Amino acid sequence: MGNNRRQVVILAGGKGTRLKEISGDLPKPMVPVLGKPLLQYLIEQCVEHDITDIKLLVSYKKEVIEDYFGDGGQYGASIEYIVEDVPRGTAGALMDALPELNDQFLVVYGDTFFDIDLGAFWEFHQKQLGGVSIFLHPNDHPYDSDLVEINSSCRVQKIHPYPHDSQWHQNLVNAAMYMFDKKVLQGVDLSLVSDRPDIAKDLFPLMLEIDKKLYGYISTEYIKDMGTPKRLSKVERDIGSGKVESLKRQTSKIAIFLDRDGTINQEVNHLSNVDQFKLIDGVGEAICRINAAGVLAVVVTNQPVIARGELKESELRAIHNKMDTLLGEQGAYVDRLYYCPHHTDSGFEGEVAELKFDCDCRKPKTGMFEQAKEDLNIVLERSWMVGDSYRDIFAAQRVGMKSVLVQTGYAGKDSYKNVNPDFVVQDLRAAVGVILKESE
Repeated sequence: MGNNRRQVVILAGGKGTRLKEISGDLPKPMVPVLGKPLLQYLIEQCVEHDITDIKLLVSYKKEVIEDYFGDGGQYGASIEYIVEDVPRGTAGALMDALPELNDQFLVVYGDTFFDIDLGAFWEFHQKQLGGVSIFLHPNDHPYDSDLVEINSSCRVQKIHPYPHDSQWHQNLVNAAMYMFDKKVLQGVDLSLVSDRPDIAKDLFPLMLEIDKKLYGYISTEYIKDMGTPKRLSKVERDIGSGKVESLKRQTSKIAIFLDRDGTINQEVNHLSNVDQFKLIDGVGEAICRINAAGVLAVVVTNQPVIARGELKESELRAIHNKMDTLLGEQGAYVDRLYYCPHHTDSGFEGEVAELKFDCDCRKPKTGMFEQAKEDLNIVLERSWMVGDSYRDIFAAQRVGMKSVLVQTGYAGKDSYKNVNPDFVVQDLRAAVGVILKESE
């Protein structure tokens, strides 16, 4: 307990029944990925980010794992084995292991392949000052995934295990990687929910119910459950193609920035109701093409309705949840969304005084672009902006990006002196076509 080294708990007790045709009788974490056991990748990833105190929760054929990794010295780690004699579910196994764990620890599943800056995840957790941090990412099939809904402060609001319990959902998939403060588990009685409780489906909803602190960490880095032959093959292809490397935090990235109103959804003056939100035809297809090209899709939108008191943050979140859901149904996703809630004009009934100031983020100012650059390691000079107003085009010029004006929404009816887009096209589908052709 006095050990100050960063600690990881790897859940390595699985049988790998669905991988039996590939792995035979091997424990699931020992399934080879391009000739090397999956668990070796995970251990090496942890050590690379200075997480060297490793607890392996083992069960099925534990001797195979112990014989291969030993005490971990050859990997620069210290490995200890905690044996699960009776299946207790992921949460049950974790709770049983608590006496052996440090005050803070990372939890990783032994059937998950990832290449992630674990140090950045750890630092995010430190800033939350306690609780649990859940690693989240958008993907192209949110409709069959466990989803998490967070607010602008990254605090978890709802857990939506599959099958989902409501119509609209934020496309933030629980990637099954967690940072825990040990003390947050005090007073959590899992016997109330299940005799084999699951971390995502049982522990987290219970923690929310009793007002424990949960936070979401959003990343576009590579992480994938590879518990089936199809998923294993996909991981191996992604390693070989360079996709895994391209998504690393330290790898510079290109983005296509997208305005929202009039570009993604039909223009409604001061949209303030989820029922008013409707995708423009072809938008799902266009964003699918962005996703497939390995380019980030980043939404940057002015939302003065918040400052004016016409819309609460929870209502805006519902609108964006609908956007995520409708895109997800078409296999498309947005990597990150930024919005500016500010507005300088006063005199609106119900206006929010603290949001009435001249900010740095309201387009054509560049604060949202600069934040995205910092968060996602984007090279702005190689990126693009697509919008329906010259406000969008001007913002792009200010940060050195090329731009495309679409003829949907406002269709450039506003005007700025000496501001000209690089291209003018019909809609987002045409804009993405032009950008990808120009980027060849």
